[in-house]
Amino acid sequence: MKKTLAAATVAALVGVAGAASAADLYHGSMKDAPAYVPPPTWTGFYIGAHVGGIWANINNHNLDNFLPAANWGNTSNDGVFGGGTVGYNYQTGAFVFGVEADFGGAGLTGNWNNGVVGAGNFWAKNDANFYADVTGRLGYAAGPALFYAKGGWAFLDTNLSVGGIDGLVGPWSAGVSAGLDGWVVGGGIEYMWSPSWSVKAEYLYFDFNHANTDWGSFNFERDLTVNSFKVGLNYHFGNVYTPLK
Repeated sequence: MKKTLAAATVAALVGVAGAASAADLYHGSMKDAPAYVPPPTWTGFYIGAHVGGIWANINNHNLDNFLPAANWGNTSNDGVFGGGTVGYNYQTGAFVFGVEADFGGAGLTGNWNNGVVGAGNFWAKNDANFYADVTGRLGYAAGPALFYAKGGWAFLDTNLSVGGIDGLVGPWSAGVSAGLDGWVVGGGIEYMWSPSWSVKAEYLYFDFNHANTDWGSFNFERDLTVNSFKVGLNYHFGNVYTPLK
């Protein structure tokens, strides 16, 4: 009888201990169990928007001996730019490969005047509007953070106006609108703060050197470089996790 009672007591204690352990591990039904959330992936398509500041250096060189001013000034100016972004990433391990396109508007204007009154006065004006670039990206993912470098093709729609007063042709002016092709390189950091959303900060350097403009007797070479810094917000498709039911 004592042996039977002891065995029953041990069994009961084991059962209570097992129930207590199970209670410590999980409270509630399986239906209410928390969902398993896999780590974020950068693979997939995304769209976004960005805004930032730009700083440009512009040199206009007169290539003809007809005009007395060979160097038409070095102008440095800044402005604001913004637009949209589309891209695609592919992640393997910690490395992320991608292609990205940016496009938008740039408020960039530069003016130069040699300061001479009367004959010998010359001026130039540059401004830019639409811009776009297509780049490849290479990044390293550290948890939700992505450190990346990028580079590729760039385009800038610009207007150039020049004019002056001299003893040969008197007051004159001319202008042209031209799209400039160039290259861009830079990098940044992007942080995925939810499965579908990320924020980024990025620096880019643009080079549109040696763009020639010809108005018959007036031949100019324009050197244009741009530094930019921007912040952006991206939405990633197909990276939303559904809780378990």
